Amino acid sequence: MMSKTLPLLSELIRCKSLSSDLAAVNKAVQVMQKFLQTNGVYCVLEEVRGRQVLYAATSPDKVQDVLLNSHLDVVPAEDKMFEPRVEGDRLYGRGSSDDLGNAVCVAQVLCRQLGKASVGAIFSTDEEIGGWTTEAMIQRGYIARKFALVLDGPSCQLASAQKGILILKLTAQGRGGHASEPWKFDNPIDKLIDAYLRLREQWPQVTADQQWQNTMAPCVLQAGFANNQIPDEASMMLNFRYIRSEDRTVIFEQVQRLTGLEIEADRHCEPVVSDENAPELQLLLRAIQKHFPERAAGFVRMNGATDARHMISMGVPIAISSVAGDGCHSKCEWVDLSSIDKYITILEEVIAGI
Repeated sequence: MMSKTLPLLSELIRCKSLSSDLAAVNKAVQVMQKFLQTNGVYCVLEEVRGRQVLYAATSPDKVQDVLLNSHLDVVPAEDKMFEPRVEGDRLYGRGSSDDLGNAVCVAQVLCRQLGKASVGAIFSTDEEIGGWTTEAMIQRGYIARKFALVLDGPSCQLASAQKGILILKLTAQGRGGHASEPWKFDNPIDKLIDAYLRLREQWPQVTADQQWQNTMAPCVLQAGFANNQIPDEASMMLNFRYIRSEDRTVIFEQVQRLTGLEIEADRHCEPVVSDENAPELQLLLRAIQKHFPERAAGFVRMNGATDARHMISMGVPIAISSVAGDGCHSKCEWVDLSSIDKYITILEEVIAGI
């Protein structure tokens, strides 16, 4: 299959489909649509906030037995990373592993399953900045009857769960003035720091060996405009990852109690947890182990989030996996081209068994 995979993957990388560039992501959608329609796959274009989103399927129905998902948007990189480079079985370039290699894998499966199985796919265009396009497509009725698989996860492994996300903005108010006379004023930066330290003291320390627990990370600090002026306001963005749906309320109440500051919820998404004993997940796991025996593949749980978070409402088992690759979001991103061929076979075996 590499002779068909490589040209499509290279063309998608050259689209330079940054999440923030609507014209570029829409171009990538059109490249994928043209490839699929040329091969007889049913396609529908939807628009979400000015973005084109592609739904493709083996028959003209919104509901299929199996729903696949991958995304066509990528994160920024140097211009040279948008010219794909092949070295042996590896293709280097932005998006090769995250997530265009998976997208071409999904495309090939659709082409090969025509007339054989009930399979649909959503090619989203904003996964790197929130994934609203997948959410909108699910709300518009593009769903699965039996099983959903997100190709955007652990390399040659199978994720059965991913953490939820809660992002909170803490704001401290004060009274600013000249920094030479701090006793005259009410410094909001002091308030913010003190509040965060109280919160951090009560937050569990997380290690790599015990990472499947709730986490907290400060990500953005904003305060002041001059180095000789105490500001009137200071704020901090906190990124929480949580493993149970009910933890979101517990975390919010804990932040309120320990900080006493203004709190604004920026956004959140629910965790995803699938039953590892579900026949569909067991079938997929066995197929991965069969085709990648050297990797000792098993179930893993993800600290990060994928578009799987938008599929919970379907009420079907959800799994997350990916072709072999590494260097996502880095200067050395690559995908193993031979693994794409293997994953095409893996998905076909799973689809046939469902």
